[in-house]
Amino acid sequence: MSESPAKIKRERVWELDFIRGFCVLLMVFDHFMFDIAGIYGKAWYEYAADSGASNAQFLYDFWQSARNYFFYSGLREVVEPFVVIVFCIVCGISCSFSKNNLKRGIEVLICAILIFAVTSFLGEDMTIRFGVFQMFAVAILSWCIIYYSCKRDMKKTAIVAGILGLIIVIINYILMSIYNNNNHAFTTDSNWYFIGQFMVGDSKSLPTADYQPIFPYVGFMFIGSALGPFLYKNKKSLIPWLGKYDWHAPISLWGKIALWVYISHQVVIAILLSIISYLFLCPSSFVII
Repeated sequence: MSESPAKIKRERVWELDFIRGFCVLLMVFDHFMFDIAGIYGKAWYEYAADSGASNAQFLYDFWQSARNYFFYSGLREVVEPFVVIVFCIVCGISCSFSKNNLKRGIEVLICAILIFAVTSFLGEDMTIRFGVFQMFAVAILSWCIIYYSCKRDMKKTAIVAGILGLIIVIINYILMSIYNNNNHAFTTDSNWYFIGQFMVGDSKSLPTADYQPIFPYVGFMFIGSALGPFLYKNKKSLIPWLGKYDWHAPISLWGKIALWVYISHQVVIAILLSIISYLFLCPSSFVII
């Protein structure tokens, strides 16, 4: 006797989990290096210098290397937005697989609010007002509006979302080319920063520790949502033969739990670096800031 459809477990599309997991791991590494370059490295050096510790010069060199060779490197300026774009497209494709995108969007919105609330206690420089979660909350809930406006027709939704996504991306790059090099801005009112960098200019001066504006990233998420129903009409892997033997499992695992990794990874990194600080670099002292 064959199993009823309700009992048949749908196979996950391994390449989406793999790509999502790879992006998540790059994000964790990026934030790990940011914490060293922007917070811990400086604190470790200042502590060692004030106490006359012999490792003060080593910590200074380590801190400067993290800043110069990674965080402010040209490679990171290229790789970071590319990774975010890929992540947005995969998030959009995932709309084709979710049983309830409205619920998914509300969950992301709740997480975004919690992240803002928690980071606001860490100071103005650490507050996340419009980062990845806030952007995804806007993107998914906006997609839901399109979906219900199209009377839950996935193909019509894909067409509308795809057109809107292309418009958003094209408008963003046109306006960025007009207000280029951060020398000009569309407005001097910083309250509009969440729309796009072209609105207010230099992203480094914006009041948010993580910045992923609506233009262009929601556009890329919409484009991904337009690809989903056509690429994954049967909701099966496009390259099942390449996913055999679970070679991808160590990375795909992180893609499956991407939401929880994003919420918790900074706490885990802080605990890890504090323990390293206490045991090795600044003995018996939890040097954080």
